[in-house]
Amino acid sequence: MKSGEHYTFGDTERAAGRLRLLAQVFAPSSARLLGGLKDEASELCIDLGCGPGYSTQLLADQLAFSHVLGLEQSPKLLEQARRERESPRLSFQQCDVSKPPFPAPPANFLFSRFLLTHLREPAEVLRAWASSALPNARLVLEETAFMTAEHPAFPRYYQLVERMQTHYGQRMYIGRELEALSRSPEWSLESAEIVVAPLPAVHMARLHSLNLETWSTDPFAQAHYPASELAELGAELEQLASGDVCAADVSCGIGQVVLRRR
Repeated sequence: MKSGEHYTFGDTERAAGRLRLLAQVFAPSSARLLGGLKDEASELCIDLGCGPGYSTQLLADQLAFSHVLGLEQSPKLLEQARRERESPRLSFQQCDVSKPPFPAPPANFLFSRFLLTHLREPAEVLRAWASSALPNARLVLEETAFMTAEHPAFPRYYQLVERMQTHYGQRMYIGRELEALSRSPEWSLESAEIVVAPLPAVHMARLHSLNLETWSTDPFAQAHYPASELAELGAELEQLASGDVCAADVSCGIGQVVLRRR
């Protein structure tokens, strides 16, 4: 991320657990997208903001690239990725992905999932990524477009997160803006859609509970959200996550955009 970007979800052990669950929950929708983009085998695929490497492994499983490189700024998450996933086809390097050039040759394929939502100037970053893409290379983006649920704990949680991200100049639902943000001389649009995924409430509650434990210590959250409100919300999410309280699926809209380097 850019110097000065504010990442509310951290890189602690709890945050790594959250990323593991995030990868499990959203792997099916990403796999369907990637499965429809199979090209002839090419040299290099880059996973932008790879975290502990779950999305990097998904790329290697779904696409026939000779090498998949994960780039990540956090030393802690990078160490986990290297420890658990490095192989002849996979490698990982430390890099601020908002500041190309990357420590790699230009790639045939770039992938970014749930990263742009944390950036204040995503359109600028998208344009900058073109310098690390070969002509006709693909850039695939996935971001949240909306989240709706019947149980009141979920919309309460989403309202708090959206308010906090707005304070930091970020957009929680940037997935609905991807097509507009991608318009530039560097990229041409191949496809754009919002797919709707029904996600089990028990999994989403666990994911949000882990998130809440992390960002509840954020300065903005501590200044603007009463501790009693966060504790009450945390307890409700835990009840949902444990299955003590049942709820209908969360409906998640995922913006998926495929771009080509001009």
